[in-house]
Amino acid sequence: MSEAVPSIVAIDIGTHKVSVLIGRVHAPDNIQVIGMANAPNRGMNKGKIVSLDKVIAAIKNAVAEAENMAECRVHTAWVSIPSTELQSFYASGRTPIAKSDHTISTNEVVRALELAKASHVTPDYYLASAVPLGFELDDEPEWVQNPINMSAHSMTGHYQLMMMPISTMQNLDRAMKGANIGVEKMVVSSLATAEASLLKDEKEYGVCLLDIGAGTTNIAVYLDGRLALARTLQRGGENVTRDIAAVLQTTTEEAERIKILHGCVDLSVVKPDHMIQVQAIDGPQTISRIELAEIIIARYEEIFTQIREELERTGALSGLYHGVVLTGDACQIEGMVSLARRMLGVSAHLGNPPLQVYADDQHQAALRRSMYATAAGLLLFSQSELQDAVEEADEVNDRTFVDRVVNGWNTLNSKLKAIF
Repeated sequence: MSEAVPSIVAIDIGTHKVSVLIGRVHAPDNIQVIGMANAPNRGMNKGKIVSLDKVIAAIKNAVAEAENMAECRVHTAWVSIPSTELQSFYASGRTPIAKSDHTISTNEVVRALELAKASHVTPDYYLASAVPLGFELDDEPEWVQNPINMSAHSMTGHYQLMMMPISTMQNLDRAMKGANIGVEKMVVSSLATAEASLLKDEKEYGVCLLDIGAGTTNIAVYLDGRLALARTLQRGGENVTRDIAAVLQTTTEEAERIKILHGCVDLSVVKPDHMIQVQAIDGPQTISRIELAEIIIARYEEIFTQIREELERTGALSGLYHGVVLTGDACQIEGMVSLARRMLGVSAHLGNPPLQVYADDQHQAALRRSMYATAAGLLLFSQSELQDAVEEADEVNDRTFVDRVVNGWNTLNSKLKAIF
């Protein structure tokens, strides 16, 4: 790998696969992928690690293949944090400005975050990301982006706190150490996916990113360019596969096969005479594609009902002027856009591939597949202003893995306040 061009490695650890991208950073918005690979992950269930050895093996396999393509060695990487057990809260902390000239320093910013955290962070959870929504100076109605060196008698910091169980973070760190890869930073997966899948205008005017993976569905709402809401539902594509297997009395492997080949969630596009051969447990059988679609639609309707209830409960649904953006492998099924529009009552489309991240002609089509969306987002996130951290002073010189978790600067104006 050329020493003249900085490089970055992204590793996305998902329920069913591990995806790796190795990129050359020519500019923050010009990242050339020179190594890419994915490997099956059989060590997780619904986003949780259930076999550390199998997760380590999946990471090693994906990294080795990407290394061979890039003709380099991977030593450290940016890593996505699975959002399965994510808890997200809005919180605020108010602090007086102690200096005689009332100038705000980093100390006050850190103090505001500490006060916001105090009522939410428990001993069993770690603050994975504290996304500043804005800073309110002397009760002024408009929030500011960066209050440092400004003057005020008091300051209130508004945050979206994203917390994960400490055990989850420790297990993820052990998996990376087992694969002999250091961690540059860890980023909550929904933040990385949004970086790759959403356009700037979509974030500005109000959009909901729905990332439906194998084990979970991640919800991320952006208003005025800033994260407003983050939630995770314990439902995903593997629930659909299990439904097919149970109803048709077949194996999960066969259910997954026919779901990918023949699955659909829009009955209006299914021909009544379209028949499918299924290898059931007690022998071959023939079913109509309509029958398969009805099984699949029932589960997806349940997922979208939960999504709608969450968006309505928080008041976010009315602010989605750019509707919803769909990403994740489980969103690639035929008719998904129509189903999302019908269930949520807003516009919908599939995620936008990030043009800033590209590969050569031979690998460009593979890079655009949904399995690489989060990893591509990690590459972009590593170069964006979002990764600039407001960090507390370390009590010891050695930084533990939790100190490497990313925080970001973000702002939000008064329109966002109505959600909370």
